[in-house]
Amino acid sequence: MFDQISPNTSANVNLFAPLRQFADAHRDAMINAAERLGGRPGTRLALDALDSLAPEIVPTRRTQNNFVALLDLLSLEHVHDETREEAARFAEIDPCDSIVEEICVLTDGLRDALERATTDHRPASRRAAA
Repeated sequence: MFDQISPNTSANVNLFAPLRQFADAHRDAMINAAERLGGRPGTRLALDALDSLAPEIVPTRRTQNNFVALLDLLSLEHVHDETREEAARFAEIDPCDSIVEEICVLTDGLRDALERATTDHRPASRRAAA
């Protein structure tokens, strides 16, 4: 009876396939963008997030939080805060630099992959459907 209630681990692992695919395809670009915007802490954040995305396990809450923080870095969420390194690094970037477009594309792709991976795809319970 209870074996039908347990979560399907392989299904949960597959939910993160879009994020894994995006991370694999854009690993170097994300690390470079994170370094450009966040310095050594940005690089460390990107490496921690990417390295913890093992293909055979469901990502932990920490992994998910690291990807959200990486998305915040790439989407310039904290550049207004002068106490953060991103503010100074962002100010140094020439708006005509090709890195700007690359960061925008990476940000959109990461946001999409993260949303697809973390959206609740479980079917509604039978009790709620009744």
